[in-house]
Amino acid sequence: MNSILFWGIVPPLLLLFYTWRLDRIEREPVGLVIKVFLLGAITTILAVLLESLAALGLSYLDLDESSNLYLLIDNFLAVALIEEFCKRMPVKRSIWKSPEFNYRFDAIVYCLASALGFAATENIVYMISYGTGIALTRLIPVHSICAIYMGHYLGIAKMAEKAGDQKTYKRFRRLSLVIPTLIHGFWDFSLTSEDTIFYLAALGMIIVLTIISFNSLHKHSKEDVPV
Repeated sequence: MNSILFWGIVPPLLLLFYTWRLDRIEREPVGLVIKVFLLGAITTILAVLLESLAALGLSYLDLDESSNLYLLIDNFLAVALIEEFCKRMPVKRSIWKSPEFNYRFDAIVYCLASALGFAATENIVYMISYGTGIALTRLIPVHSICAIYMGHYLGIAKMAEKAGDQKTYKRFRRLSLVIPTLIHGFWDFSLTSEDTIFYLAALGMIIVLTIISFNSLHKHSKEDVPV
């Protein structure tokens, strides 16, 4: 159990600490970041409930569960959309109006905190079921990549809202959910479809996005501006 907790929690916390350190202008309060991390972990419960309801709804469509249509609906809508929505909730509900959320990069810090709390809980559940060996494949979860994109778009949305530009605010608020859902959904679909071409395409996508996301963290940190 100790090794499960270590591999489930420590890698996400290290990545979160690394990102928090990149917030050079005005680092977020540690207590608030931890709060969002824990809220992200708690949202896994909501995600499981919503995914169960979605699975029930899918059963009424009478589709072949091995068909690409079923897998597309399941992975993109019943899993990815629900999980990205749940991970965004702590930021939108508990941080959005906080006076501490006063720089664009803050959105990335808080989105990563929520996503990594979610990922830590998910990692622990996976390792209890499948063993600690799976930890090596989950050290850089897709959740982190999605969170960076989510935070980037939410940061722009926050700036637009402050400027009174509702059109831009709504556009980037939508993108903060749509883009992570597409990334997450394609990755999950590639794993469940058992199609080598889809898997290789998704693996290539994740490798490229990991590099882009890592570079983006540094870029957004250096170019941070008040909201």
